[in-house]
Amino acid sequence: MWFCDIRSTVSGRSTGVLHNEELRGPKIVLGDFNEWTSGLATRLLGSHMKSVDVRKYIGRAKTYPAIMPVMHLDHIYYDGPLELRALRLHRTRKAIVASDHLPLVADFEHVGLAEKGEKPA
Repeated sequence: MWFCDIRSTVSGRSTGVLHNEELRGPKIVLGDFNEWTSGLATRLLGSHMKSVDVRKYIGRAKTYPAIMPVMHLDHIYYDGPLELRALRLHRTRKAIVASDHLPLVADFEHVGLAEKGEKPA
């Protein structure tokens, strides 16, 4: 698993996840991009990756603030042979105390492996 600071990717200071040739296989980029409207991260990632429509899976997109969500700041982008199978909002007392955002939990399937009847390593 590889993590990057999306601000570096977006600002061009780093090749980041989008153009890093050392990264092989499908990529998932997710989190709070602090974009109140469609900003640079949304446009850049959306032009290179698929975007999850959170509303389609949980009936709403708002995950911030955790105590009473009114904003949609959390996004999930992915590429490669992945299919989103399920998405849920993890709303528990611990989740609300642990973060100012409600966690999104996404289940992906690697369709290339599923077609071959293989399981991921």
